[in-house]
Amino acid sequence: MTMITGSVTDMEDLRKTLTGVKSVFHIAGLISYGTFPNIDGMRKVNVEGTSNVIKACLEAGVERLIYCSTIDVVIGFEPIANGDEQTTSRPRRFLFPGYPESKADAESLVLSANGAVCHDEKTKLKTIALRANVMYGEGDPYYITGGLRTAQKTFRTLIRVGDGNALFQPAYVGNTAWAFLCADRKLRSNPGVGRNAIFIPDDTPLQNTFLFMGTYLQNRGLKLSKFHLNYNFVYWSIYMIELVLWALSPIVKVSMTTASCSIRYINTTLYFNYAKAQSLIGYQPLYSPRESYQRSMNFYKTVEI
Repeated sequence: MTMITGSVTDMEDLRKTLTGVKSVFHIAGLISYGTFPNIDGMRKVNVEGTSNVIKACLEAGVERLIYCSTIDVVIGFEPIANGDEQTTSRPRRFLFPGYPESKADAESLVLSANGAVCHDEKTKLKTIALRANVMYGEGDPYYITGGLRTAQKTFRTLIRVGDGNALFQPAYVGNTAWAFLCADRKLRSNPGVGRNAIFIPDDTPLQNTFLFMGTYLQNRGLKLSKFHLNYNFVYWSIYMIELVLWALSPIVKVSMTTASCSIRYINTTLYFNYAKAQSLIGYQPLYSPRESYQRSMNFYKTVEI
């Protein structure tokens, strides 16, 4: 492999990187959260950066562009059970500020570019968007790793919020990566599958996000709290603090990393199916739930917290 460090906001970096390339997996993106997320930064990287990637692909005669979107592009303030591409759509208001909207706009740019003629006037760019779930496994900097760090700071205990009835659907990172290879392979043999946005969950068992983290916590000598805090109390308490911080923001900006929308997210049932991915790009999870757990556990045993 040849590693080239650059930015999707720099056209020269992209031109240098994409010369002679036939397939592009566009997974670069900026995630910013908390009381005052970096909205402008996410627009610059996620939307303008994606526009640059498309332009560079057309200049270089790239044949296939597979974009890493997110399930967040269809998540508003209502639960989604067994959602698919037909029953879900862009909500009137996104649950999170900034990130989902920037990813949805970038997804639209990618899909609209399907069939665009490259500068060589003979190659047509084929595009597809894969809506990834929250991922766990090797390299995870946020999800379970974040839970381990939080527990480490709070008397080695992760405090549960909510009654535990909400079902959450993470996906093993190896299966998400496999979906990108399946999409590229299918675009090679059947360009007609382009211009599609596809959910790519796996067979990780549905359960409450706190319970899902339980065994990973135990492996590091950490634990879940035996009690749970009332969801409404925690949500509205944080929301009221956010209102105060927003009111003070013209004078001084103080940001909390835990936002009210994050509390709502982990207490809302959200899961999808991969029927379209299976039929359209031949995606079937490569790793079973047991294999995913074992491979992930090896990572979380040693990840720095």
